[in-house]
Amino acid sequence: SSGINAEYGGSKRKLLINFAKKMLKHDYHMVVNGYFPDLTVRDILNNITSNMLSCSASFRSTHDQLNYIRNSKYTEIYLLINNIDGANLRNEKSQLLLGELADIEHVHMIATIDHINAPLLWDANKSKLFNWLWFDCTTFESYTDETSIETSLMVKQTGAIALSSMTHVLRSLTPNARGIFKLLATFQQESGPDFQGITFQDFYMKCREKFLVNSDATLRTQLTEFKDHMLIKTRHVDGSEALYIPVEPKILQQFLESEF
Repeated sequence: SSGINAEYGGSKRKLLINFAKKMLKHDYHMVVNGYFPDLTVRDILNNITSNMLSCSASFRSTHDQLNYIRNSKYTEIYLLINNIDGANLRNEKSQLLLGELADIEHVHMIATIDHINAPLLWDANKSKLFNWLWFDCTTFESYTDETSIETSLMVKQTGAIALSSMTHVLRSLTPNARGIFKLLATFQQESGPDFQGITFQDFYMKCREKFLVNSDATLRTQLTEFKDHMLIKTRHVDGSEALYIPVEPKILQQFLESEF
């Protein structure tokens, strides 16, 4: 499939997020912040297979994982990478794996670059894999988020998100959005270590009771933003999709005490 590459002139993070909200709200999509210093291609592949394809299997190699995604032909996947030329992604192996991912027919990749020499990352072979369509998307937006994030928001192998990262994202959201997240965090913490998640409908009713949303569409939009930031995940519990925050109880408790 063809990839779209937006280049140069200011932060394009908001541009990608707004595109996802307006154009991909009914599709499987993931926004990846390539400027996170500890982000790896394996993190991206893990989130595609576990979150988008609901696969709990472990893979011996990234190539096995790519083959699994390649064979999942009935799910269209939209991957938006802000700063595909980020420091931890610009090595040969990472770019080749991302190229192989972009080459999968049902994977549609949109990426941004900022470094003037970023096109040199792709030789003839990788250029053929990505098959970029180029657009000048100069925004002149400041790189506030790109320069202030200290650690990746991608869920680590331990399942824990850095407290500082979670705090940073929540403080950038609206009071209503923070209220929704607090409600889920509090419910999860009070439910104890056996908590597996809460169904969308049950959580929607709790949000309605607290006057945080006025329709299920409003809640779905907010949950999509949380998922884009990897603040919440879903898993199948008793045949239903359940929401949960992929954070260790101790970290979640620290977060609730410090922020609310």
